Amino acid sequence: MLFMWKGGIIQKEARAMKRIFMFSTHPLFGRGVESLLCQETGLEIVGWETEVDKAVERIRELQPDVVILDSGDPAPEVVGILREGLGTKVIGLNLQDNTMCIYRGEQRVVKRIEDLVEAMFC
Repeated sequence: MLFMWKGGIIQKEARAMKRIFMFSTHPLFGRGVESLLCQETGLEIVGWETEVDKAVERIRELQPDVVILDSGDPAPEVVGILREGLGTKVIGLNLQDNTMCIYRGEQRVVKRIEDLVEAMFC
């Protein structure tokens, strides 16, 4: 839920459901992020893979809104999905320096799960 200030009253506004695909070669990290995201309203994990070829195939099949990677430098095959015009946002989480790269030219520092959720909806 997103809280909006309107006329002196705080109102809840429902966000559109975001379908998320996880691609992580680090299962512990990937499952941890997945566990945190499952607690957030408006997010649905639709798939998870550890191998690039399988991930690319599943992303094409499922056409998620967001793909989350466990690295600041994703496999070229995954970034290639952006060029296919599926409208999928790709977010890379860098484990070394806690940064998040949104593959549309933006980089942010991630300190909380809320930072990741905000990136999916902007």
